[in-house]
Amino acid sequence: MRALKAIIRNAFRNNGAGGATASLPVGVALLLTGFVIFSLVMGAWYYSWRWYWARPEPAAGVEVVNPTDSFMDFLDNLETEDYRFIIREHPYVFDVATFSSFMKEDDAVVTIVFDKDGNLLTFYPPDKLEYYDIKEGVKTHILDNYASFLKIEAGIPVSEHDVFNGMVMGEENPDETSTYSPVFKSLAYMLIPLTYFIIALYACMTKGTNVIAGAKEQNAFAAILMTPVPRYVIVLGNIIGVWLSSMIPAFVISIPLLFVPMYRSGVLLAFIMISVLSFFIASLVIMISVMSNNVISAQTAFLPVFFVFILLCITCMQNIEEFLGIYEYIPLYGQYLGIALALTGEANYIAIAVSTLNTLLMTALCIYVSIRLLGSERFTVSVLSISDREVIRAKKQAIRDQKRKEYRSTLTSVYGYRASGRLNSLSFSISQFFRPLVLLSVFQLLAMIPPLLLTNGDYLTNIMYSLRSVKSVGDVLTSGADIIGVLMSTPAFLLSMALGYALIIAYYCIRTRVFERCDLGTGLGFKKEHIIPRYLSGLAAGLVMIASVFLILVISGQIKVTGFGIPLSSVPLLLSYMLMWLIQGACEEVMFRGYMMPRIASRFGLIPAIAASSLLFCIFHGLNPGFSVLAFINLILISVLYALISYYTGNIWIVCAAHTMWNFTQGNVFGLEVSGNSGGVSLIHTTLSSSPSSLMTGGGFGPEGGLPVTIVTVVAIIIVVLVHHLRQKKAS
Repeated sequence: MRALKAIIRNAFRNNGAGGATASLPVGVALLLTGFVIFSLVMGAWYYSWRWYWARPEPAAGVEVVNPTDSFMDFLDNLETEDYRFIIREHPYVFDVATFSSFMKEDDAVVTIVFDKDGNLLTFYPPDKLEYYDIKEGVKTHILDNYASFLKIEAGIPVSEHDVFNGMVMGEENPDETSTYSPVFKSLAYMLIPLTYFIIALYACMTKGTNVIAGAKEQNAFAAILMTPVPRYVIVLGNIIGVWLSSMIPAFVISIPLLFVPMYRSGVLLAFIMISVLSFFIASLVIMISVMSNNVISAQTAFLPVFFVFILLCITCMQNIEEFLGIYEYIPLYGQYLGIALALTGEANYIAIAVSTLNTLLMTALCIYVSIRLLGSERFTVSVLSISDREVIRAKKQAIRDQKRKEYRSTLTSVYGYRASGRLNSLSFSISQFFRPLVLLSVFQLLAMIPPLLLTNGDYLTNIMYSLRSVKSVGDVLTSGADIIGVLMSTPAFLLSMALGYALIIAYYCIRTRVFERCDLGTGLGFKKEHIIPRYLSGLAAGLVMIASVFLILVISGQIKVTGFGIPLSSVPLLLSYMLMWLIQGACEEVMFRGYMMPRIASRFGLIPAIAASSLLFCIFHGLNPGFSVLAFINLILISVLYALISYYTGNIWIVCAAHTMWNFTQGNVFGLEVSGNSGGVSLIHTTLSSSPSSLMTGGGFGPEGGLPVTIVTVVAIIIVVLVHHLRQKKAS
């Protein structure tokens, strides 16, 4: 306790200036110099930009596309010099690229488009913020007046005032009960919490960064660590000292609030809220001070935290009502909102208690980290020297490395791959999960841009109209599936997708060969021996499996064959599908069976590798339309089958070919859905029977969500396992 009191006293009395002092005349001179420099800069800035404010405001150009007769009548009666209107006709109401060229050509900033039903849409270039203001001005001065014009034409009375802003007769306006209530309420919501935050931040920063980082800078902290004082006492003592020091200005500010009748009942609660916040800030500053070697580095490290806190206050100040609710329970937000609501007598005590508890938990975490950081300091009381500890640490590390080596020697190698990475298990697992997610998200998104620019405008119009009914996540997924369905019927999209998948394969090859310095045969399963026979056997296996599923569906009466062949105009689309499936099948196999499976197996074993890669393969198809429990099971079974084939044969050529043949034959030969996506063209035309069973057909997900795929895949797994065991038995 004596040590704790001494540390608290030292931190409380610390002037926070690192021992540096300056005379009053010097300070005044610095302030005057800064004021003069600021005045000169502002004067120069105004002088250089004075022409901008003096120039006349030009009329804003407005493109009007497909205007109705009523809108043209409205423009004839409109008297304004703020806007100039350019009338155009265009068949596609969502052709953003064309509208952008119109605006550039006519120096316009807003486009108003009327659709076939008379509804209007607005577009504006998002590259400059002022365009949004102009668009809002067009809405207020043009479109709102146009709405009033239509009402007048229809004989509907138009009110001159907004009825929602009027007072209800016989009810007193609460904002007029006194002359100062609205002003003081705004202060409670904006200025007072901000002042509390700034004082707490500044007081804690000036004190906290100096008590430990300053002692390190003056070479005095080593002596403190050499004393037989526990680390937690050093940390806690400095935090309490800094916290007490910061509470003095907070207390001084709170006193005048007691004389304001509106604030009087909530001052104590507001003071408690700022006390909790200051204690957290003090612990955060001490943690940063422990990590720094001097005051300047500590204050530099704390500045981003300072600005984040201020930004948080500014966001709440914009419209505090928007942040009521869940934000009241969150640390920092809860303190700001709690102070404001406490002063106005609207405090939510449950939210205050929860946010206080959360803030104290964060404080405890900062204290724990600071204690652990002090434990890693080289200055510590111990009977062992530094060299002794290094020897012990090296021995322990050698034992861990030996155990890890022995464990990995017992693991099964896939393609002959051996792990060489240094990531820990958690980082390794996260990277394995997010790498394919990021790659697919980026390259598939980029692949959609060229076809969207090249696709016929009528397609895009229909797509955008389908998005107007979106109201839930399910509607978003359905509309997304519709958009993909439209794009999948265009060769440009398929070729663009093929390019995206090829780039993903190239990424894995470059990563394996250049960064991991591993052969593609060992690192990805692209063995150089017998490539053509293996690929042909994979094509045959994929064809036999999906053909078996198709026969089961036909024999069971679930689907009917209605025709054969495709028109000559659809040949480019079919060839585009062939190329896309060729690369897409290989891409998914490279991601999950080629790259992921051997690396997981080298760390955790074969079974975890198959399980993890199969589960992720299934998850990545989970957002497709019509996904079901049976589809989940079937995708797991298919992934396990491909994983076993890759492991038993020591390459991925077979599964790349099988995957490609399965998708192409299913979608473009038999005309069935491929994981919820329908093919745009097929050699065999099929249709569902009058009373199909979703258990058999898979519903909207296609055969991969049906029972026939389950049967065929289980039989294939059994055959693969039996053939492998027979070969092993024969070889032995």
